[in-house]
Amino acid sequence: MNKHLALTTAMAATLAGLSGCSSRNDWDDDVVVDRDTRVCVDQNGYRVEDGRCGQSGYYGGGSHLWYYVNRGNRVPYYGDRVNDPRLGFKGSYFATKGAQYASAPAKSNLVRSTPVSRGGFGSKGGFFGGGKS
Repeated sequence: MNKHLALTTAMAATLAGLSGCSSRNDWDDDVVVDRDTRVCVDQNGYRVEDGRCGQSGYYGGGSHLWYYVNRGNRVPYYGDRVNDPRLGFKGSYFATKGAQYASAPAKSNLVRSTPVSRGGFGSKGGFFGGGKS
């Protein structure tokens, strides 16, 4: 007995869409720095605009401080929490003695949005918005 399975348009579209699936998590679109970098964070560890830290690293009664990221590591976006295990940032609240720290690259001065489930094979969407938090 000879069986034949017809490939419908809907099945073809579904199979084509599967190639876009990946095992990447939703937080893989990061900026990696090529030099030692510092970013300003609030007292809860969320990144804010660098101007809130001032030159000393403390501003407004110690409510903001510098977070130091070594070259080759990822820089948090505005609103990212530096100690969020899902994001896995590697840095320190203490500067390395004698190190020169640069400002974060402009392309990291964005707000990361939470992915929104859009339906269909577990796909999610997210976007990056400009501006300040």
